[in-house]
Amino acid sequence: MGTVEGEGAKRAEDACPEERLIRKMFSSYYRSAHFEAPQIEKREFGFGGWEKKIEFRHIKAKSEAELRGRLVSEAPLYVSYSVAYYEFPDARPMVRKNWLSADLVFDLDAPQHTCGKFTCAECFEKVRQEAIRLIEDFLVPDFGFSRGEISVNFSGSRGYHLHIRSQSIQRLDREARREIADYICGVGVSFERFFWTEGKKLFGPTPSDGGYGGKFARAFMERLGDDEFCLSISRRLKSREEKDRLASSIMQGNWDSIGIAARERKLREKFEQMRLGMAGKIDANVTADISKLIRMPGSLHGGSGFAAVPVRSLEGFEPMRHAAVFLDGELRVKVAERVPALEVAGVRFGPLEQGECATLPMACAMYLLCKKAAVVA
Repeated sequence: MGTVEGEGAKRAEDACPEERLIRKMFSSYYRSAHFEAPQIEKREFGFGGWEKKIEFRHIKAKSEAELRGRLVSEAPLYVSYSVAYYEFPDARPMVRKNWLSADLVFDLDAPQHTCGKFTCAECFEKVRQEAIRLIEDFLVPDFGFSRGEISVNFSGSRGYHLHIRSQSIQRLDREARREIADYICGVGVSFERFFWTEGKKLFGPTPSDGGYGGKFARAFMERLGDDEFCLSISRRLKSREEKDRLASSIMQGNWDSIGIAARERKLREKFEQMRLGMAGKIDANVTADISKLIRMPGSLHGGSGFAAVPVRSLEGFEPMRHAAVFLDGELRVKVAERVPALEVAGVRFGPLEQGECATLPMACAMYLLCKKAAVVA
């Protein structure tokens, strides 16, 4: 990475009108913005621009006031900070920073869908539900973290970052963090770990069990209300009485009270189909990385113009509404590519065809400019 000194003038000189406008708006935002950077003096910071999310790193700030001053004067399009705490955050190479500890971080992004760069409401809802599931099905029950130890923030673009600052994980190394990620992703979880036979009977987990066994038992019990699911296991489950009988026996760990034909094969198939882990949902490399730079909560995302806002409650959170910050004024833009119908900060606009000009509320215009989907008209 380069250094910040001496680059500012060249950057401003080379910037296109859109970048200059965005940086001006970002600078204004940072004058009074609230951002969260616990133990700021021990963090390494990275700044990004129009082409790269991290152009400069090994940046240190002794205080919030110093960091704010730099953000106002330099107006980076991306601001990241280290999950790690260092004795010397600006030292190079990395080993000279003297690593002290690190937060545990989970990165979830909306699935790639037909919406492309303009993330749709359906994809946002999917990743919101995944964040809730990560907390409610794994972090709290399986790892014992309290909700007060889990900070959630919108990434500013397509997903969520979950930060855990519990003392119990601060000194964990890469291997231990990888094991946590692997568990959540379901790596190595197999049917044989949870089911066994005694004579002619098949025994397995109960809904009250912890870990993956309990997850499967609870998910299976819920699916007993689905006739198609039940009939794929046994024709006998067409009867309400037989469903209740099987459910009652599962509560005791007996999975074969009704005599299921080819029981192990069928139950193994259901175990695999339910995909109880979150493989593909979290970025395991981010969780394992003890020196990762990740978006600073409260900072702006140069690819959307949205803030990486801390989320106090995931229930009802709408990124396109609640993360928009430029709510005053209008701007006339010319669309560089087709833009579908969108809603930003509660304002609906589009679709807009390539080459079309429109005067939009500032939050909508900034969204398109940051997406490089429009230019200033």
